[in-house]
Amino acid sequence: MRQKLINKTEPQETNISSRSSLAQNTIEAEAISLQSLLFDSKINKQDWIEGLKYHSKTLTNLLLNNQIKEFNEYLSTQFSGKISSLQPSAELSKGQLLEPKKGLTELDYRPILQDLLQTAILIEHSTIPPYLTALYSIKDGTNILASQIIRSVAVEEMLHMIMVCNVMNAVSIQPSVNRPQNYPTYPMKLPMNVDFFVGLETFSTNSIATFIAIESPSNPLVKAPKHTPEVENSALYTKSAVQENNLWTFENMKDFMMQNVHTIGEYYDVLFFYIVVFQIIAYYKANGKIPQNFEELNKGGIFTGDPSKQIRPEQYYGSGGKLHPVEALDGVIAVFQEIKGQGEGADDSIFDVDPSQFEEGAELAHYFRFKEVFHEHFYLGGDYRPFTDENGMMPVTTPPVGKELPVDWNAAYPMKPNPKISDYQSNPQLYAQGKAFNQTYKNLLDAIQAAVEGNAKELEKSIMYMYALKDQAIGLMSQPLNSTQNAGPTFEYPAN
Repeated sequence: MRQKLINKTEPQETNISSRSSLAQNTIEAEAISLQSLLFDSKINKQDWIEGLKYHSKTLTNLLLNNQIKEFNEYLSTQFSGKISSLQPSAELSKGQLLEPKKGLTELDYRPILQDLLQTAILIEHSTIPPYLTALYSIKDGTNILASQIIRSVAVEEMLHMIMVCNVMNAVSIQPSVNRPQNYPTYPMKLPMNVDFFVGLETFSTNSIATFIAIESPSNPLVKAPKHTPEVENSALYTKSAVQENNLWTFENMKDFMMQNVHTIGEYYDVLFFYIVVFQIIAYYKANGKIPQNFEELNKGGIFTGDPSKQIRPEQYYGSGGKLHPVEALDGVIAVFQEIKGQGEGADDSIFDVDPSQFEEGAELAHYFRFKEVFHEHFYLGGDYRPFTDENGMMPVTTPPVGKELPVDWNAAYPMKPNPKISDYQSNPQLYAQGKAFNQTYKNLLDAIQAAVEGNAKELEKSIMYMYALKDQAIGLMSQPLNSTQNAGPTFEYPAN
């Protein structure tokens, strides 16, 4: 059971601890070795799927939590020597050897990563217009704290989109953010296995509940905040017969993600695993052996991109979060840590970084920020002892019970949900304003596109376009469309 949209009258959302997830579906005792998963041409599809579940979770947990020593130990247990000279393993019939015939060693990783990374860009992009719409719909001078929270998340989603572009450029794949096919169309489901729709709506309990669902954490438990008196504001396949060399295909890899991924964090986990797999294969093809530690795996391989195309911290003018360039695997780790930490929390905490590290700028992850708005209370300062187990862990569905966060749900324009430019054809003024807004948004994406193609100075224009977007959006939202609803921004690709 995946997390459902929550109802305002039910402070406890649907318990996601029973949700099907990669971690819960993994059969650790039965998992084949990583070596067999990558190189054995005789394993059946069910074993391949279960191996993907286990090793994607294991490898990702180690690297994205900076457990390099443990990762090196994991590699040494999984890879014991050259592929062509391996002895039969427990999961192979006696006398069989692992042979790197076809499969991964002949698979072109570029179109696969292009598709999966572009999908990651679309996921990040799909959240920005809904967040901005809710933000712009709040009437000036009201809901100051809620506005600050929504704005901070929207800016960080744009940061995530740019950092995914950095990952694409690092593996010599040109990212795209401004073409018609890169535009989300609302209402829509995120390009994952989710059961709710995302749309353009005014600020309301329904829109914030949708945002909570978007940012759902992969793990059902989180460390409970410490109780302090001061509050700071701030498997689907049947077992197949033995087959050869046809499991590691784009279709199988994409289908695995669509069938087994239910949150943004899980999407990045599997995507990261695929990147590491392609890096392992690149190292093997270049060196005739399997990497035995992270140092061997980190550089070279698939990371052949032009460093001049990387957007670097000094070139990014957004506030909130850290922008990481990518030139090797450690850069991908930093990017995915930032994206996952800001979205669902880091190190099993409600914060975007581990608060025990006392990093400057530590704040709540997106999921928990939106829950504060929905429940009209802050997390910090609350007493969570009734919700915690003996290890100090509480369900992520636990509502915030700290200091009150005032919210006026009526102080928002009554915008028509998911408006289209065609809705304004009978009103020349609204039609012209709607077209102007869409062109400004296209200009913003054009500036980002120019930057990720190597002209980083174009990113400076994004600030100007963001200010213009707000003014144009409010101009639309403040005008009646019919007797009960106002107009609003449509975020559509501009028509000629």
